[in-house]
Amino acid sequence: MSKPLSRRDFMKSGAAASVGALMASQLAALPAAAQDTSDQEYVYLSIVTQVPFWVDHRAALEDAGKVLGVKTTFTGPVDFDVAGQARQLDEIVARNPAGIVIFPGDAGAITPGINRAVEAGIPVVLVISDAPESKRYSILGINGFQAGRVGGEMLAQAIGGRGKVVIGGFQSPNIIERMEGYKAVFAEKYPDIEVVAEVDDRADPAYAPTAYAAAIAANPDVAGIGGTDGDSGKGAALAVRDAGKVGEIKIVAMDRNDDMLPFIEDGTIYGTVVQKSYTEMFMAVHLLYWLKNDVLKVVPDWRGAGLNILPERVETGVFAVTQENVAQFKR
Repeated sequence: MSKPLSRRDFMKSGAAASVGALMASQLAALPAAAQDTSDQEYVYLSIVTQVPFWVDHRAALEDAGKVLGVKTTFTGPVDFDVAGQARQLDEIVARNPAGIVIFPGDAGAITPGINRAVEAGIPVVLVISDAPESKRYSILGINGFQAGRVGGEMLAQAIGGRGKVVIGGFQSPNIIERMEGYKAVFAEKYPDIEVVAEVDDRADPAYAPTAYAAAIAANPDVAGIGGTDGDSGKGAALAVRDAGKVGEIKIVAMDRNDDMLPFIEDGTIYGTVVQKSYTEMFMAVHLLYWLKNDVLKVVPDWRGAGLNILPERVETGVFAVTQENVAQFKR
């Protein structure tokens, strides 16, 4: 049996061209847009853009642009600067792109800018984290609480259903939901698991190892660590390795950052809960394109009628990744 193509090799292959042609033909069968769309720009505004988590979002953004024949741009503050993200959104709105995808660092800070964009005729959809009081059209991503439950179940299995554990993340609503999911599973099904610490790793790859090392030092008999953001896995792995407790402390991570996957391969990390980030972004760009170009003929004039013709929420789900399937996620 031949080895499956990686996503990058697939996009370079003739098969990718065939898929692109098929999607183009399907779109062509729908009512045609009123103008050439090759000059349209679709912008993805993220936050903490220095971290490797965004690899799948960036790849899907690029690929969707190729399939649709439009321009795409990835941008956002390099750190967790919510005020900076809000200012950058206003700058993006001023140049009037065809559509904007946003991962909001803080719902309250970004909501006014989202509303200004929509009022200016620029469709906005969100990924991962919601701004429910905004005028955004749709939110695509995981159910954070349910993702946390998946991670909690994985960690419980790894430590045999008993022992002291640490949960790590940072102060973002969707991350907090995941942490609550972990605790809910333990409370409901595993009374012999005790959460002895909640670590704020700041989603900072430079700081996270120190944060988890401190938690291990304070709780030397800890049996497991559950990480709920993209930098928690490697941070915990480095801390466990430096403490000489690889295999003794089980780790369940979040996401599929390239620099974390080797720790799953060598067994330092038991497994990880991976968002379907590529699918999420690929769909988000298509939703914006369909809105901008009136591809979806739900009613004669959805704008005039004040209707939102997109699904308000698209739950994309997660993968459970372990040593058995981690090779599929390497680039």
